[in-house]
Amino acid sequence: MIYKIISSYKLMIFLFAILAVGAAIGTFIENDYGSARAKELVYNAWWYQLTFFIASLNLVVVIDKTKMYRLKARTLFHVAFIVILFGAAVTHYFGLDGMMHIREGEQSNVIRIGDKEVKTPFYIALKDFTLTRYPGSRSPSEFSSDVTVIDELNNKKFDAQIYMNNTLVYGGYKFFQTSYDTDEKGTQLSVNKDPGVEITYIGYALLFLGLILNLFDKKSRFQYLISKMKKMPIASLLLPLVFVALQTPLKAATYGEYIDGYLQEHREKSKALSEAFGTLVVQGPVGRMKPLDTQNREVLSKLTGRGSWEGMDANQVVLGMFSRPDIWKKVNLIRIKTPKLREKLGVKANQKLVKFTDFFDSNGSYKLTAEVERANLLVPSKRGTYERDLIRADERLNIAFMSYRGVLLTLFPLKNNERNKWVDFKTMFATSDDSKIKRSTSRLLDDAYNRQYDKGFAYIEDIRAYQKKIGKSVYPDEKKLAVELWFNTLSLFFKLSMAYLLFGLVLLVYGISSMFNNRLISAKVKIVVSSVAFVLFAMHTFGIALRWYIGGYAPISNTYETMVYIAYASVLAGVFFLRKSTIALSASFMMAGIFIFAAYLGEIDPEITNLVPVLKSYWLSVHVSVITASYGFFGVGAILGLITLILFMLRREARPHIDTHIKNIRHINEVALTLGLTLLVIGNFLGGIWANESWGRYWGWDPKETWAYISILVYVMVLHLRLIKSWYSVYLFSVLSVLAFFSILMTYFGVNFYLAGMHSYATGDPVPIPNWVYITSGVVLAMMALAYPKRKLNKQKEK
Repeated sequence: MIYKIISSYKLMIFLFAILAVGAAIGTFIENDYGSARAKELVYNAWWYQLTFFIASLNLVVVIDKTKMYRLKARTLFHVAFIVILFGAAVTHYFGLDGMMHIREGEQSNVIRIGDKEVKTPFYIALKDFTLTRYPGSRSPSEFSSDVTVIDELNNKKFDAQIYMNNTLVYGGYKFFQTSYDTDEKGTQLSVNKDPGVEITYIGYALLFLGLILNLFDKKSRFQYLISKMKKMPIASLLLPLVFVALQTPLKAATYGEYIDGYLQEHREKSKALSEAFGTLVVQGPVGRMKPLDTQNREVLSKLTGRGSWEGMDANQVVLGMFSRPDIWKKVNLIRIKTPKLREKLGVKANQKLVKFTDFFDSNGSYKLTAEVERANLLVPSKRGTYERDLIRADERLNIAFMSYRGVLLTLFPLKNNERNKWVDFKTMFATSDDSKIKRSTSRLLDDAYNRQYDKGFAYIEDIRAYQKKIGKSVYPDEKKLAVELWFNTLSLFFKLSMAYLLFGLVLLVYGISSMFNNRLISAKVKIVVSSVAFVLFAMHTFGIALRWYIGGYAPISNTYETMVYIAYASVLAGVFFLRKSTIALSASFMMAGIFIFAAYLGEIDPEITNLVPVLKSYWLSVHVSVITASYGFFGVGAILGLITLILFMLRREARPHIDTHIKNIRHINEVALTLGLTLLVIGNFLGGIWANESWGRYWGWDPKETWAYISILVYVMVLHLRLIKSWYSVYLFSVLSVLAFFSILMTYFGVNFYLAGMHSYATGDPVPIPNWVYITSGVVLAMMALAYPKRKLNKQKEK
């Protein structure tokens, strides 16, 4: 009886559900009460660890009951989870994890673990602490500790260097560079002693090997589904693509005869001079050397949320703001979102852009001083929509102010500066003894002020020559500058998003109509569609390669870059794994288009930045690329689930062939989810290796990693539900493939934007959930209801 219960698939699903729901609740507890409380009530609680133990026991019994050991690959990765859990238990109960603080010229053997102290049998002496910053900024680039290990018991003494992603291992202890004292004369090292590391890494190796072999094992479920896909009918169509999508310009406002006349002349005549101005090199706020064109685009995007303003590009706008601030302060240039903030500023309720002068009253006092101070006092999780808009508007106001004063135009390298700092116009005039650069700069500004746009080109070249001469140690490669300028003009990813959406929509409409009419197409058309798909994929690959070349690192370090990469993974899934199905191909392209298009909405910043020290590791490229690639496959699965629901709605007695297509899409969907889960599991555990090698822990129950773990559990339940025959149906699988994707959205977006702050402490009002959540949820629920099958699928043989 006990054996029967323990070996139950229903128990397995129940245990996974407890683990997932418990972890989800834990993230909310951590947000409101701190990580210690979350660990006490959930992650380290007896009931949660008991659930892990029973789940492991269930897995062992299921392996025995089903004689899974006959299938080596499947057994390998299932057993790996048990090995990993055992290694984690050894680490948790017998390991050590604490901090060691050492000042320069001193030594220590004391590890602090909370309120306790543990002494090592040897000493670590700090000879020197070094902090390197990015050129011209306070942002750390690298920090390291030069130490000496002193072991009198074993008569050993040697020097070592500890820095981010480079550890010191001695005597069973591992030392990681974590932080430093504010005066930069002391170091903070995290220290751990992990007796379970070998067991855990063996489990990781078995897991990776088993998951990969499972994809190629002829007896695996995955290969069975692939064999089904090879026999499926295909329906496809190609229509012309609108490749270039132009943004709809904002309706030009009127500001009076003089200002309107100036704006018209500036729009028509300043193009060439502004373009040349944009080719100069600027030192960004965090030290990245880049074309001024890039920074100007970032400034305009932050101010207005758009790539152009009233027919002017970013270079024209920024040059105008600096040369004629008296005029540009009186034009609508700063974006605000909430009606309440518009009311505070005294502008129209539907006005999206406001003037710089709108933020000040008749006495020149800032209207929002008290409101901004109150909003900033709130912890980020307690800020509502109004507070967030208020803080962002205040930030945009400061960006505008710095643009009017030219503070961001750090075009001039300081002579003999150890930090290679570049400064703005005002500082250059105050510190430089170079009369030529002062004269050229003054004449350039005079020409821009007097609207003599045909002049000034020679003065820009004088500034460029000065940059190359004085700032040669950090001046970028000319070829890389030219590539970045060209990349800026392409707007490649936005155009790709339009092409993906159109191409995917066309394929979807035709594919469903073909299924409806039970129609196939010629091989020639299929070849054309595949060719277009490969061309778009190649262009996406080219765009990512360009951004990699420009930034100098894999472009997966921020939200914008990972969204572009998820889109890339979606297309990769369609082109290389699912291209035999028109519906699957359309789903992958639509998901790619949606993700890239979403990257250009809201507050997502496409800026290429310098990496923080912890991200300067090859693990960044491996871990992030694998784990975010899985999101693309899951997105394709969600779209396929929605398409299946549509087909359920189209079922009629007179169209029995639709049942065949539903089953076929179910197989494709399961392939997509299997690939996604494989990548998500591998990526997640690669992240554990990175974390352990970089800062001494595999897992910290951080909300981001916790929701990735929840997503794994969710998709494991979705894919294993077929084992419970009394519960499973194609309809249920399709619904769950859609609903499961909300766990990915929570992992990717929700943790950052919507996990916390269900109420605003400033107003006491609930923080509104975004409208798209309500709309999407309503559409999915409506489709679920309308698609609910009134009869079972036909049992005819699948083609």
